[in-house]
Amino acid sequence: MSPLRSALLCLAAALPAALPALAQPIAGSTGSGSAPGGRPAAARVGLTVDAAFTGRVDFIAAGAAAGDMRVTQTGAKLSSPLPPLGGGWFPLVSVRYRQHNLDTAAGTPLPQHFQALSAGLGLFGNLNPDWSLFASVSPGVANAGSGFTSKGMSVGVIAVASRKFGKNFSAGAGFVFDSLARGSGRLMPVATFDWSPGPGWKVGVGYPRLGVSWEPGQSLKAEFGAEGDFGSFYVTEDPRTPRPGQVRLDRTRLEYRAVRVGPAVTWKPDPLVSLRLGAGVVPMVRADYEARNYELRSEKAPGFASLELDWRF
Repeated sequence: MSPLRSALLCLAAALPAALPALAQPIAGSTGSGSAPGGRPAAARVGLTVDAAFTGRVDFIAAGAAAGDMRVTQTGAKLSSPLPPLGGGWFPLVSVRYRQHNLDTAAGTPLPQHFQALSAGLGLFGNLNPDWSLFASVSPGVANAGSGFTSKGMSVGVIAVASRKFGKNFSAGAGFVFDSLARGSGRLMPVATFDWSPGPGWKVGVGYPRLGVSWEPGQSLKAEFGAEGDFGSFYVTEDPRTPRPGQVRLDRTRLEYRAVRVGPAVTWKPDPLVSLRLGAGVVPMVRADYEARNYELRSEKAPGFASLELDWRF
């Protein structure tokens, strides 16, 4: 894998806890008036639930077949804006839980479950009329297995500065840090941009999604792009029964990376409610025991289906 591709993929591991709330301060800063407690009138509490299913993934490791799996992923995110600080800075808090259930073939060197729980404290504000800054600190815990342990505790940090280059284009750069990761995903640069080439059209680069979208109306959006499913998890017990001379996979970290590519449709029956349905293929799945120099790679591109429900209240 090239250094650039590895950097982009590992980067996403620390972003999901911050992203649910990222749009809240932006929306709030453009609204008029304020709600009780000094919160911008346009800022709202957000709840997002999501699920995805990936078909059979065949693995190879060290040039040999290494079993297969099917994945059911579920998650929930809750974000809430806080009263603005002086000078136009908007803080927010978020909580996120996600779980992966793996249906593996006998002998596949992967745990049956991944799970992660994190909290985020973020801050958004304008540095000047053209530049804005978003920063977030997200402590959490992520383990592979049936429960959480202190070995899975981590802290994620992200900081991104963005600049408007006109009415229809903006770009940003920054960094992300994940204390649980031990590979190339521990400290990574990030670059984003957002471009509107025409009415209803948008091209965006960021995580966990990137692609192109078209909105023919306020209640419907069609898009095609890629989305990442990433995480670093502490593995307490070896998922296999190791043979003599075989590398052990216990008491180490597993970095899981998957990319889903395909179309999606978002329907908004109400301005505060949206339902997103997606489908396509998964061209890349990696499960890397980085400290053990043992990585599983997918051979083919299985299919996937996903849904996401977002409610602002």
